[in-house]
Amino acid sequence: MNGTSGGPSSAGASGGGALLQCALSGETPPTDPVVTPSGHICSRRLLLTKLTENGGVDPFDSSSSSSSNPRTLDESDLIELKLDGGGAGATTGGGAIMPPRLPSAASLPALLSSVQSEYDALLLELYDTRRTLEDTRRELSQALYQNDASVRVVARLVMERDGAREQLAAMSAQVSAASAAASAGPPAPAGDGGRKRARDEDGEEAGETKKAKEANSGAAGGAAAAGKIPQSDLDSMMATWKALSKDRKKKSKNKDKDAAAASPATAGVTMETVQSMEETGKKSLHKSSAKAGLVSVASLSGGNLIVTAGRDRQAVVYNTDDGKVVANLVGSGGSKKADLVDADIVKSVDDGAVLVATGSSDGTLTVYSSPAEDGVAAAAAFASCGTITLTEDSIVNVSVHPSGKYVVAALQSGRVAFAALRDGGVLEEVAVLDGNAGGAEYTCADLHPDGLIYVVGTAAGTVQVWDLSKQTPAGSVQAQGAGDEGVGIASIVMSDNGYHVATSTTAGTVQVWDLRKLKCVATLNADGADVGSVVKAVSFSPGEGKLLAYGGAKGTITVVGVKDWDNKTTLSVTPPKKGNVATITGLVWTHGGMSMASCSDSDRPVRFWGKKE
Repeated sequence: MNGTSGGPSSAGASGGGALLQCALSGETPPTDPVVTPSGHICSRRLLLTKLTENGGVDPFDSSSSSSSNPRTLDESDLIELKLDGGGAGATTGGGAIMPPRLPSAASLPALLSSVQSEYDALLLELYDTRRTLEDTRRELSQALYQNDASVRVVARLVMERDGAREQLAAMSAQVSAASAAASAGPPAPAGDGGRKRARDEDGEEAGETKKAKEANSGAAGGAAAAGKIPQSDLDSMMATWKALSKDRKKKSKNKDKDAAAASPATAGVTMETVQSMEETGKKSLHKSSAKAGLVSVASLSGGNLIVTAGRDRQAVVYNTDDGKVVANLVGSGGSKKADLVDADIVKSVDDGAVLVATGSSDGTLTVYSSPAEDGVAAAAAFASCGTITLTEDSIVNVSVHPSGKYVVAALQSGRVAFAALRDGGVLEEVAVLDGNAGGAEYTCADLHPDGLIYVVGTAAGTVQVWDLSKQTPAGSVQAQGAGDEGVGIASIVMSDNGYHVATSTTAGTVQVWDLRKLKCVATLNADGADVGSVVKAVSFSPGEGKLLAYGGAKGTITVVGVKDWDNKTTLSVTPPKKGNVATITGLVWTHGGMSMASCSDSDRPVRFWGKKE
């Protein structure tokens, strides 16, 4: 077929070569023209490529998209079109002369117009793609939100179901007991009265013996038999919670007015205050014969007293104002080292006594008390209130209840122990709560300032929230990296206003959680950028908790603004002449946040931070 063959895409020209246009690309003329059975002229190369893409379906079949049996096209069906230089009547023997492109396709304005059209089409396609991406993101966000809400609903329903099962079991036991008593029949005759009284007395004696065993036994079975915290103790804790919660809410409402009236000296700690801090001194408080390093340090409500736990099995109370040791609490570690120490001022007690609680790795809990005048502990006046062995299990945290009447301890086995200070200053074990269904190993914990919420961290990277009023875990969250091998919670602390919880992991990640929503609001020290890959100490500033400090393996302390996470300040420890900088294991604020104290795992002294005079 020559160049003048008819077809939808052919065009004739008198006295010259035929001008042909490819039906696929619009190219004029096509370099290797062929004709399809439907009469369309196109480039062989482009047509074969198209057939490969669509599986051999004729691209010019208009019914192929809707028909179940589209028309196929094979290369053998194509008719090669030869272009001769002799025009419409030329024979195939002449030399092939390629006709020129149409002026509309070869001129510079036409090329620019074509490029502009392609560019506009590309922009429109990009706009449509962006809109589709935004819609997809919105749908995904809504789906994730619905999934999160569903998980929360299911968790709440599971808790309610478990509670209902426990109540049903208790009611069933009561009904069974009542049925057994009713089936015993009428009272025994007078002749049997002596035997009945003997049986009753034997039962009472057996009950008293059982109670005595439960009160004195430190084993897990005895704690489980003791069951729950007595209602009288729960009522006392609830009264403390109501008073402290009401006072805290009142302070929160008046904080704006107080802040406006406060002078810079009484406005509380700010980032400018921290930026002016430096290491002001250090003090060795424990025996030099013991292995270097301190386990923990705690402060007395941001005041002037700190308590350190050392590897010499002693707890030392130190007055940062006088620079003197108030008391050496010898034997605080039981038969092994004192793992943790905590201290808190007890405002609800009439004499304002200061309590110090220590816990050891063999399950020994010891409480000391000191009378106080105007809330300040008398020097060297601490006396032991008692020592009990909760279980043959390691204690990982002890926290004094704000009422000053109770001590809560987290056990490594995943249980929570509860002890009470009875009249006369006698320490008594009350209950050991076991609501850890997953069997997670506890590593750290902290008590809410109002005394009814106990937050614990596990070796699996989970943060559990205990509701002591219900004596069961109320919820849990997974820290970043949880589930990775060896990543657990290293430290945990709550802010004084009770709104935030800060945690650090053994991988060095620091996260801040909103306790009201159990939601992570900030992730810090990513990849150990601030203080290294190990963070064992976190601490909120006193009061509103506007600052968060954390220390790690580099021996440095980073302070960040809460809700202003990019506002950071770093305090560096003076490097030793020999060896590496020790990892910080304890960090507390003193004097209302105007100074800090820190300790480390291989350094003997406690370091003090503040503004040099």
